[in-house]
Amino acid sequence: MNRNSHYGWFCNKANRKIFGVCSGLAAYYGHSVSMVRIIAVLLLFAFPGLTFLAYVGAGLVLPSRYEL
Repeated sequence: MNRNSHYGWFCNKANRKIFGVCSGLAAYYGHSVSMVRIIAVLLLFAFPGLTFLAYVGAGLVLPSRYEL
């Protein structure tokens, strides 16, 4: 894992689709952005209300970074 613990979780505004939450999590954990987005969509089908609230909440609360 390629965790940058100095910054913690963040929204990656440079590689975003909506809020940049999946892109930020992928950058933090060192995974593929596509894989994180696929997992997010699967979670959205399994737990729609909880996943939607968690995603929107993270998009509003997490700090933004522009990372290429």
